Amino acid sequence: MSLELLDAHETDEGMAVTFATERGIERLEGSPDEMARLARAMQQVAALGALNEHERVWIEEVAVGRSLVKLGLSPGGQARVMILHDARRAEHDPEE
Repeated sequence: MSLELLDAHETDEGMAVTFATERGIERLEGSPDEMARLARAMQQVAALGALNEHERVWIEEVAVGRSLVKLGLSPGGQARVMILHDARRAEHDPEE
């Protein structure tokens, strides 16, 4: 996963975390619970990435504050990440 943690600190609202990504410097602000969900999802995707040889697919979306972090797999055992700021998680109708 092309994601390097640069900084993490507490804020009045919860936590702020700054990452270096392929797209540049990305800052996320959210609650401690949201950050914990993101950390667990990142660990799971990294573990799956090591087993993946050919698939290119998004497999997880984690809401962190007003941002949405998409985690997925790329061919060759790589994980991938995309951070969408000011995004709202789309609610999908299970009947669709």
